Amino acid sequence: METSISVNDLPSKKFNNIWDEGICYSEVNNIITRKKSPEEAYKWIGNFQKNFSNNLEKHKDKINNNTRNKRCRDLYYIIYDILYQLKRLEGYNSIYSGIKENIKGFINSAFMNYSLRDSGYMNCLPASINEADYEYGNGKDKKYIDDLGEDITYIEKNIDQINSSHECSKIKAYLEEEFYTRNRIYQLNNEIYEKILGYYEKNNFDSFKDIIAKIECTTSEDSQQKVHLDDSETRLDFLPSHIIILPILFLLGFLLIFSFLCKLTPFRFGFNRKIWKKLIFSNNADDEVSHKILEHSSEYAQTNSYNDEYKVLYNSVADT
Repeated sequence: METSISVNDLPSKKFNNIWDEGICYSEVNNIITRKKSPEEAYKWIGNFQKNFSNNLEKHKDKINNNTRNKRCRDLYYIIYDILYQLKRLEGYNSIYSGIKENIKGFINSAFMNYSLRDSGYMNCLPASINEADYEYGNGKDKKYIDDLGEDITYIEKNIDQINSSHECSKIKAYLEEEFYTRNRIYQLNNEIYEKILGYYEKNNFDSFKDIIAKIECTTSEDSQQKVHLDDSETRLDFLPSHIIILPILFLLGFLLIFSFLCKLTPFRFGFNRKIWKKLIFSNNADDEVSHKILEHSSEYAQTNSYNDEYKVLYNSVADT
């Protein structure tokens, strides 16, 4: 049975950390974020030399699986971004060139050894790249756009399996979000990123969106998910009527019981007397309040009559 494709099968996910162990990424990232001294950078260079070749051997099958050129571009995106950030740290400007040449030397040595067995590694040598494509502080953005291009190519080649995948909706949502995020970067200066589109034989960034639009999920999981959402909405629509009806039924039941007790037990006589007293008191209070209102109304009318006389007098004077 063919394995269903998931989000983690996309190249950007599958190969994302392939170089981390070899370049001791956690160590150098800690140096950058904590702004550590150059002495710590020298330690990192030593660990880089020890680990890079071993990591290359460990992941050689993944690298050779028709993705070598992209994996090597990924390496240089990461390396030159690290070098760019180290150069900006205090005390590193004078030693930057030495760090850079040492790192390039270790990479060159490892790839030269592998090129004796596979000439394809010659394309990964530092001398074979154009440093201008990597060294100006936008390496991360270039890598993200390059990653998207690789993912789109993967989708295009596997569209039928994607559409029948149980994670089809997740894959499409992930790619749509990536497209809109990277498109904003691309539009800021598309000339910088046009070369990356050429790796995937695309003329414009919107061609990525056209391929994403071809994802049309046909799996039963997507249908079941929709049914589940519809059921949830139905339950939510039905819930408020229960919330309203139950208290009303409870109140009606209480009133029926109370009415029954009033008719058949002595309780009703005491209750009636209390109600009658309250009614009498209420009527007396109302009479008193009404009387006070009438008094105030009389005073107000008298005051208003004075005001009316004043207005008439004022208008008469004004007319003269």
